[in-house]
Order: sequence, then structure tokens, then C-alpha cells
Amino acid sequence: MQIECCTEEHIEICASLLSQVYAEPEYGENWKSYLKRFYKIEPTGCFVAIKNKEIIGAIFSYSYPWQAETLIYIQELFVSVKYRNMGIAKSLLNSLGNGKTVRAWLVANDNTSASGFYKKMGFKKNSSYKLNSGQINT
Repeated sequence: MQIECCTEEHIEICASLLSQVYAEPEYGENWKSYLKRFYKIEPTGCFVAIKNKEIIGAIFSYSYPWQAETLIYIQELFVSVKYRNMGIAKSLLNSLGNGKTVRAWLVANDNTSASGFYKKMGFKKNSSYKLNSGQINT
């Protein structure tokens, strides 16, 4: 397995894999692809995992200044169901930051294996910030 920078040619394959992954039990969601939008924000923050010339996982992220440092926001990290628990997600996560230690943020549902994975990787809930949602009526 190898990790490569994502290219525009990878986007449609990644979009299909994202839809498959989120349609599986645990999520059971119907996602339409929005990866091209995040790829265009910062292509250097997007990587794919390839095994036998097949994309088996990907990470889409972008960075932004936060106080006195740069943070990486992980928009999506997904791995094909048949390749889970093989270190692929960890390898994709470690592809961020170009070999430097970086801080990252993300949103993960508490009731999923993804949340357990991030905890195992050292991520913690940040109690000083909470996700707020609502509608804006115009």
C-alpha cells in the first residue's frame, strides 16, 4: 500500500468510495460527492491510499491560521470496508504535515468506530469548543 497526493483524476473514484463507505451500517447515510470542492481549497492536503492500483482510502483536509499556529481541519478520512484495521487510516492521517507534528481538528460522531479511532490516535474532545448548529432564516 502506498500513500500518494490526490489528483483531480482521483476525485470521482474517491467520491464513489466515500458514498460506499457512508452507506454501510454504522452510518447508513446517502452522501452526494462534495470532495472536488474541498480538493480545490487545498490540494496539498488531500491524499489517497492505493493498493494494487486501486484507491482504497483517502483523506481530504485543509489548513488555516489559528492564533499563533496553523491548524489542519480534516474534512473527510475514509477507508474501504474490506481494508479496515490494516493501518491505512493511520497512514493517511500521518501523511498530513509533511513530517512535522501538526494540530488537527475534525468532527466525528460519538457513536461510531471513527470516534474510537481518533481517540486511539490521541485526539481528545475539546471541551472549550462545541459544535453549534441551527438555521439562518433570510
